[in-house]
Amino acid sequence: MKRNVLIFFAAFSAFAFFAAAAFAQESSLKLSGEAKSGIYWERTQQESTDPVEEVNLKNTDDAGSGRGRFRLNMDYDNGKNFGFQSRFNWETWSDTQPQWPYAFGYGKFFDDQLRISVGKLGGSPWGTGGPEMWKEVEAGAGGGMRVEYKPLFIPEEYGKLNVGFVLNYFNSDRDQGWDANKKISLLNILNESVIGVSYTHDLFLVRLAYRFDDEYDAIQDNKITSKGEDELVYRVEERVLKNFLPGLQIWAIGHLFALTAEKKDIQWFRNWLFIQYAPDQFTAQLRFGLDYVESRSDFYVKPSFYWYFFDRLLSVGAAFAYCQDFGDGKMYEGSPYRYLELQPKVQINFTSSYVAFEYYFKQEYLHPWPELAVGKDPLKQTHWMNLRFCIYF
Repeated sequence: MKRNVLIFFAAFSAFAFFAAAAFAQESSLKLSGEAKSGIYWERTQQESTDPVEEVNLKNTDDAGSGRGRFRLNMDYDNGKNFGFQSRFNWETWSDTQPQWPYAFGYGKFFDDQLRISVGKLGGSPWGTGGPEMWKEVEAGAGGGMRVEYKPLFIPEEYGKLNVGFVLNYFNSDRDQGWDANKKISLLNILNESVIGVSYTHDLFLVRLAYRFDDEYDAIQDNKITSKGEDELVYRVEERVLKNFLPGLQIWAIGHLFALTAEKKDIQWFRNWLFIQYAPDQFTAQLRFGLDYVESRSDFYVKPSFYWYFFDRLLSVGAAFAYCQDFGDGKMYEGSPYRYLELQPKVQINFTSSYVAFEYYFKQEYLHPWPELAVGKDPLKQTHWMNLRFCIYF
């Protein structure tokens, strides 16, 4: 453990020296990040059973599954069309080393019409872009090379085009049915490639990325065919309504998995639509969602409203969600809904930090597994409270 810590600090010392030299040569280094933690209490209870309680350190505001998160983003440009982007997260404090979601170098050529990125990829120009759904099909797949073409022959008033491809490595475990003596070919790797396109205009924005799939890798539930684990992500947003009513915006994001799968039970499609009005005094949002798997679909609506006081020093509001499932695989036959959620929140905002208290209630219908046949009710309730802290830098 001591050795890993020494290596980690030695790396940062070298990085600090490199950064100082970089600034001396008129290059730029941008550092940003966040530190999050909090106090968490949870109580869950399935009807006809004893409740289960948990008390822990945790931040439920997009801070990972650990007791908090320390994140550092680094963006370096040497002033001569080359640089790198990287991010590391530390979410489990007992770990001796952080995780690196992405770390890649890039080069810009022909007045930035051509950009080539090499390494563990992230920062995709073709991702969903959130909120909550942050998906890039070339990220977290063992690294590769991304090529982006941004032509200058398109006049600026007609928008900006970004089109390209990614040579990527396998994004799933090796198929257990693969012959151990069979070698990986160039075609196997090419079959994991990504193609992407984005178009940005004053009136709209469109992003789309598609990831192919090779038979070499397969998830556990798809060992029979080992094919069809392709993915597609998209983002579509309008930019016209703000000209008539400032603060009004509509956008849609989606992630579709296994579009061409022969085994339909591994497919799942997520499509979300957002309508948001955010003037200076408040933010009101209405989200519609349709999540599909082979035997069941979930349709839900999630309105939220947050009012700002004292020049946004104080924020008070709540979110509510209603989900209805339907299809042959309905979670519990005859249930009036899949789940209900309620999340009131109070937040104090400072210049680069906040303190928030949030309460969460969820009531959901469970699947009628065999244990329900012995007298347990299908209803489950979850309550949690989170006093959380965050510093942005």
